[in-house]
Amino acid sequence: MTGTFEQRYELQHRLGRGGMGEVWAARDLQLNRVVAVKFLSSRSEGADLRRLERRFQREALLTARIGHPSVPTVHETGRREDDGLYIVMELVKGRTLSAMLRERGPFPIRLAAAVASQTADVLAHAHRIHVIHRDLKPSNLMLTDNGTVKVLDFGVAAALKPDGAQSRLTKANEMPGTPGFISPEQGEGGDVTALSDLYALGCVLYEITAGRPPFEIARNASPLFLIYQHVHEKPPPVTGHRSDLPPAFADLIMRLLAKDPTERPSAQEVQHVAQTCLQPPPAVPGPRSPRPGPQPGSGDATQQPPSSLTEEIRGLADRGEHSSAAALLESHLRDTRRPLDDADLIPLRLTLCELWVASEDFTRAYDGYFALGGALRRHRPKTDRDVLTCRAGVARCLAELGQTPEALHEFEALLPVQQHVFGAVDRTVFDTRYEIAALTARGGRVEAAHEQLGGLVADQKRILPAGDERHARAEALLGRLDRLLEST
Repeated sequence: MTGTFEQRYELQHRLGRGGMGEVWAARDLQLNRVVAVKFLSSRSEGADLRRLERRFQREALLTARIGHPSVPTVHETGRREDDGLYIVMELVKGRTLSAMLRERGPFPIRLAAAVASQTADVLAHAHRIHVIHRDLKPSNLMLTDNGTVKVLDFGVAAALKPDGAQSRLTKANEMPGTPGFISPEQGEGGDVTALSDLYALGCVLYEITAGRPPFEIARNASPLFLIYQHVHEKPPPVTGHRSDLPPAFADLIMRLLAKDPTERPSAQEVQHVAQTCLQPPPAVPGPRSPRPGPQPGSGDATQQPPSSLTEEIRGLADRGEHSSAAALLESHLRDTRRPLDDADLIPLRLTLCELWVASEDFTRAYDGYFALGGALRRHRPKTDRDVLTCRAGVARCLAELGQTPEALHEFEALLPVQQHVFGAVDRTVFDTRYEIAALTARGGRVEAAHEQLGGLVADQKRILPAGDERHARAEALLGRLDRLLEST
């Protein structure tokens, strides 16, 4: 495709190609400026072509309606006599976030915060005029040379309050968007709302800070497995990949990924938190005096915490303040100055790991379980119950941190030892069998996971009382795998 069309636009070079057509750089001969021209592919026929034409026209209308400086300006739309529809738009010069990730890896914090703030501003504006993007992802976000974020490609955007003449352009059972950035409600076929865009923004921020998306699948696995993870799996904490993130920014990213749309922060809150990361860092305070150690004659710190401290830790945990409870217990254990494998302190160290898990600090929990388990294995057998508890904790943390193959390996190695120590029908064994099936499914081996769960459900029904929560958990996952297998 070369030459001039409409006696006005001189095509120069192709910028890209997508599912709906091609984008070219061109010179507007009338106004002597460079523009981008998007052409609708004419390869489709009949009803498909008519549907694509209506979507293409609506992209132009919705993009023009937004009128935001971070959304490319639409100059003109039309139809070429010989080759279908076109849109003439502002030519944006810069790099997409996906290209920057490939070239440079994870973004600096201030750059990631700038992306968050500017993109949230676009979304807030678009949502106020009842437009949702529905396909936000790094390849649809461009950073210009002057540091402005541009939101591209409203090709699958939708009007929340469509005009009477507008009709539904998505086919039955067709899911708009990209699997790696689809919100749980989209994945389940529910209504797409402004909060779905915010979930996608959470996926973008996770990827540009962590250097990897919140969920990943094997290269040859079906995209349905990725959608399954967004609907049902909990993403690993972003801090597991990026420990230098400000706590408020890391928390914002994880709240954007909430399964329940009502638990996600608003675009305005995203802007507010991101702006705090763009402020100059506070002055570094002067050196503090070292904490004094035990004074002569005062005696060493006691091994067990005093009852008042125990009650305070328990109270914090009961109120859901697990991080604070962990900090108190960690401080006490540090003050005891006892070896890691001191028998009297092992219950407290395991409790500390459990508090880290409850506070979703899986990296510290992993380190705690791993270090304690290693110390115990130096003088205890592999069948020791504390050793097995540490191994199970390590495996669980690996799963929560997104290390699916490693976690599956650990659980599979742990299972026969647990069966030997606890018996084949112990609840701990049932828990490990469930984790193995869930991780097998997460890795894309759905049929194998389905077979594992079928056996687990049967064994649990035979052994456990009807009210045990393990029944509902296993049957719910089995049902989801049933639906997934039916759709493939």
